[in-house]
Amino acid sequence: MEKLFFELIRVSTGQLDCLSRGAEPEEWRELYQLAHQHQLTGVCYRGAQALFEFGLRVPHELIIDWMAEAEQIEERNMQLNQRCIEVQQLLLTQNFKSSVLDGQGAACDYGEQLRFLRESDGIDLLIGGDKDRLQALLDTWNDTEIRLHGTVGLGKNPYRNRVLERWFEKNDKALFVKNGDMVRPSASMSLVYQLVRIYWLFLYKGVTLRELMDCFYAFKRVAGHERASTINYEKVLKELGLLGFSEGVMWVMQEVFGLEESAQVIKPVESRGSFILQEVMSGRRNVLRLFMKYPLDILYSFLP
Repeated sequence: MEKLFFELIRVSTGQLDCLSRGAEPEEWRELYQLAHQHQLTGVCYRGAQALFEFGLRVPHELIIDWMAEAEQIEERNMQLNQRCIEVQQLLLTQNFKSSVLDGQGAACDYGEQLRFLRESDGIDLLIGGDKDRLQALLDTWNDTEIRLHGTVGLGKNPYRNRVLERWFEKNDKALFVKNGDMVRPSASMSLVYQLVRIYWLFLYKGVTLRELMDCFYAFKRVAGHERASTINYEKVLKELGLLGFSEGVMWVMQEVFGLEESAQVIKPVESRGSFILQEVMSGRRNVLRLFMKYPLDILYSFLP
């Protein structure tokens, strides 16, 4: 079933035309549940739609429910996009710079067909300044959760945090780049940020394929916009202590999403990637297994 689910994801993102075989009605229900579990309900609905022309049809009662959920996701994303623009404009009037992270920022890279189908649960903004002074001001929008961050998401390992903080401070300008109606990280910064974010989520909370899809599109954005870039991602990720993990993520990009070799800025390593994918698809954190691979960071995770 996982193989069929990965194929559905590839159809949804345009990396594949059709499934290798038709799904039975009960299998469609399993695919739908997997899409729910990995917060890809809207994205995978687009894939289910695309399969109609090949005669592969989702059971009627299921596709009706699926369509209704996808429409709700679209409506919510349109609202959140508008809120992002309004909030960033408000912050500018208060002389605060801001950058849209995660959700709406990542969705910008999904392309026109999918950008409003990415599931989102609020707005995350990186703020250049005293975020506590602003939170009350932003509570004006009580229909939207707006989370302010003074720093890029860090973990509990103080040594690794110092390395990450220094690197992000040194490359601060790339965190605040005007892109259409929003300010968000540059292509290269977005990729590094996504890898850092996924690393901490993987260790502390758990990762779904939605977060990995964000990373997939970050790789695609880099490949499409930075051909002339001289950044050495292998060197940067090694400096940040994330090269081994990122090589595993790179393998997942290839195995699950079908990322083209031309967009693979670091080498994929199957042994590391299969471990990551197994943990992600299990749907739960196996602390013992994680400790065997990342002992120091897992020990720090028990700190309050």
